[in-house]
Amino acid sequence: MKKKIIFVTKALWIGGIETALVNLLNNFDYNTYDVTLLVLHAELDMIEQINSKCQLLIIDREQTVTFSTGYEYQKLYHLTEKADNPSRLHKMLMWTVPIIRWIENRLYIGFVRDLMKDKHFDTAIIYSDVVAETTIRSVKADRYLMFYHHGAMHRVYHDKIAYKKCDKIIAVSENQAMELRKFVPKYENKIITIHNLTDVDGIRAKAAEPTFEKFDKAKLNIVSVGRVSHEKGMDLAVKACAKLVKDGFANVCWWIVGDGPAMPEVKKTVSELNMEEYVNLVGMKENPYPYIKQADLYVQPSRFESFGLTIKEAMILDKPILSTDTLGAKEIIQNQKNCIICSCDEFDLAQNIKKIIDSSQLFNDISFFHKKAEFYNENKMLMEKIEELIGE
Repeated sequence: MKKKIIFVTKALWIGGIETALVNLLNNFDYNTYDVTLLVLHAELDMIEQINSKCQLLIIDREQTVTFSTGYEYQKLYHLTEKADNPSRLHKMLMWTVPIIRWIENRLYIGFVRDLMKDKHFDTAIIYSDVVAETTIRSVKADRYLMFYHHGAMHRVYHDKIAYKKCDKIIAVSENQAMELRKFVPKYENKIITIHNLTDVDGIRAKAAEPTFEKFDKAKLNIVSVGRVSHEKGMDLAVKACAKLVKDGFANVCWWIVGDGPAMPEVKKTVSELNMEEYVNLVGMKENPYPYIKQADLYVQPSRFESFGLTIKEAMILDKPILSTDTLGAKEIIQNQKNCIICSCDEFDLAQNIKKIIDSSQLFNDISFFHKKAEFYNENKMLMEKIEELIGE
């Protein structure tokens, strides 16, 4: 009999965590496993990339998708949101937001539980920490596992109910696991490490697709891919580019691929530093790999990074890489061998880019090392770890 597995996540928008989830789902043997994915927010940009044998369930507060029954308490949910032009009543209610949010969350959990009441699984895997409580309280399973993806130990990312209930908490890098054990020492024996999988063939195939933007081969083209948020440090990329130009390295073009809450700040920085000629903000792309493929150098300017999936993807595309010193990068990168690690500031980023520009041999050494990496064998070993964990 097939083992019944359910993954639960918040959404399938374009992002590193979601890409890692898709890679994992697509590596399962569906002759052995009956796999379900439950999504609790109907942002489904990556849904078509998932193996068609994976059963998809979508339970959204805003709309009915999989089930015919709709959620009754949308208005209560929206009371906790900030309004552009709040009414007097809305302003009066804002001080009660924590109470309203708790009540509404319990109502939503009950809604999910009712829709899932006839389903039972051997293993439930919480893939997004924000759905931990909902999963524990509404999805019936013999055992629970939880992935932890965040490089920053912020309390908002932690759920004591899930830590207590889950058999294992899976950190996506050993460095991250060590930090997590310090943060929640009570559960240190539950914390293990399994890296994210990469879609080697898919990345290489997608990288061959055309883009509207053409790179000027006469320039040094630098590419950074990721969510435009404080954690990902795209503002540092703009400031590092300005430092390069100021120091006479003006033959540079920096491509930032992504979008997110910090985009207004990044655009403001581009304007204030007069970097419009040197920095291209291309926005979110479903397929960022052609940009990485065309790059002379891939730079990851993150302040926090639990794993650094895009670093691994740039390796697959055989690119020289410069990354800031984060938990994930230190684990993936062997400093001065296949990539360079630098401090998390614009000055060290710029200084190391100059070093790479001045050393053609460094480019060659990096490229050669990448070609020897055994990406396929690594994926196989990671899936064996996951299957062993599920089979316990």
